[in-house]
Amino acid sequence: MPGRRAGSVQDLTGWLQDDAERVHQQLVAADWLRLPGTVDDVMASPSEDPTAITVPTLLPTQPRPFTFGKNNRARISGWAQKVVSDRKIREKKPGATTRLLALYTAAHARPDDRLGRPEDGGLPLEQVAEFCTLPPDQVGEHAELLIAADWLAEADTPQRRLRGQLTERILPLSGLL
Repeated sequence: MPGRRAGSVQDLTGWLQDDAERVHQQLVAADWLRLPGTVDDVMASPSEDPTAITVPTLLPTQPRPFTFGKNNRARISGWAQKVVSDRKIREKKPGATTRLLALYTAAHARPDDRLGRPEDGGLPLEQVAEFCTLPPDQVGEHAELLIAADWLAEADTPQRRLRGQLTERILPLSGLL
């Protein structure tokens, strides 16, 4: 059935490691995700018998938030998995928050490696923090972890913006705004 997908636990656990249960709880609380049972039931489901989930906005009766099909969703999922499982990031053993920041920065980089659109002077710190589920004043310290992992060449957070530049090795993974 459209809007249903099995394996969300494996997807989120791979990306978020020890934070998958909390993220599932937040997605259910926001009605972005519907489960046939509890989050605990889903977390306990084995990979060979995954629990089917429902994403209401992907049901055929709802307006579509995305204008692409199944193949593009698979490509985006594969891209996101490549980003969060980058070898140098894995070596630094960052938490889910830092991996989400890597994902966000890669998705919001320009062809010149810089974060955000030229006219914006970086990424809005509030939006970055919300995506990464952390207070805005902690974005800078997680950006420093990405610098140590050779993900970002530089980063700072003046005037409520995250400014920075991806390293050259990350450019092939960037969203190229």
